[in-house]
Amino acid sequence: MKKILAILMALCLLCASLGVLAEEEHGAPLYATVGDALADAEDGRAVVGGIPGEYYAVVTEKDGKYYRNVAYWDEKLSELNLAQDSLDTDAEDFFEKFEAAAEEISAYVKTMPIAYTEVFTAEPLTKEEMAAKSGKTLAELTGEGFEIGSSGTDNDENGETYIFYDLRYGVFDYHCVMDADLEQYDLAQENDDEGSLKVKSMSLLGITEWGFDKRFHTDGTVEEQKDPFAEFSAIMTEFFEAVQNAAPGEEPDLEGVAEKLKAEHPDYADMIDLYMKMYQLYGANFASLLAPAEE
Repeated sequence: MKKILAILMALCLLCASLGVLAEEEHGAPLYATVGDALADAEDGRAVVGGIPGEYYAVVTEKDGKYYRNVAYWDEKLSELNLAQDSLDTDAEDFFEKFEAAAEEISAYVKTMPIAYTEVFTAEPLTKEEMAAKSGKTLAELTGEGFEIGSSGTDNDENGETYIFYDLRYGVFDYHCVMDADLEQYDLAQENDDEGSLKVKSMSLLGITEWGFDKRFHTDGTVEEQKDPFAEFSAIMTEFFEAVQNAAPGEEPDLEGVAEKLKAEHPDYADMIDLYMKMYQLYGANFASLLAPAEE
C-alpha cells in the first residue's frame, strides 16, 4: 500500500512539474485582460484576431520585442457570435441590431483574461539586409521567399505620392517604396507584370498582420496553410472515379465506396450520403458534374 501511495505521489509531482514547464514555455501573462493588451497596442500596428472556437490574440511590442498575448475562446463568446449570426437579415432594424451585437461582442472580448504570453524570438532583417533589396524586382524577391500582401499609393512626409508594396517574409511584414510612378504601376497590373517593378527602399512594418495566428511560430517558422477544400476535392474525385471505373453495363459499388469514404472522412458523412442520393436520382449525369476540372 505504501509503495502504491509513493507511486501516486510521484505521478502527482511529475504532472505538477510538467504543468510548470508548460507555463514557462508559454510565459506568464503580460496583461490581465484582452482590453489591457489592446490599450497597450493602440500606438502601434494593430495585430489582433482569433481562431473561432479556439483563441483570441493580441500582439504587442515592447523595447523592440514582440509578444503574442493569448486568451482562450469561451462558451460565452461563442454564444454572442451565434446570436449575431442568427439575426434576421430581412428585418428593418437588422443593421441596428447587428451593430449592437458587435459592440456587445467587442465589450466582452475586452474582459477576457489573458491565459499566457509568448515572445517572438525571430529576428527581422537588419537595416543592411533591407538596404540590399533596393534595386531588386518583385519577381526576384518572391523568388527569395517574400510574399506579396497589399499594394497601392500613399503619401510621404512631403506629401508626395508614391507606389508601395507590403511584403511578408517569415513572420515579419516589410514596406517597400517602389521605383515606379502611377502610370507604370497601373500598366504593370494591366499586363500582369508586377514582378518587373523594382524596389527603391524597404523598411520594417513589424510582425505580420496575421501574427495573431499561431501557425506563425514565434521562432519565425510558418506552418503551411491547409487547403480548406482539399478534403472535399478528394471525396469528389474518389466518388467520380468509382463511377468512371465501373465495368460497362455494371452499376458501380457506390455503397461500398460511400462506407469507405465515411470511415476516412467522418465529418463529411452527410455530404457523402447526399452524393449517393443524387446519383440514384440523376445517375451518370450527376457523376459527370463531380469530374475534376481539367487544367
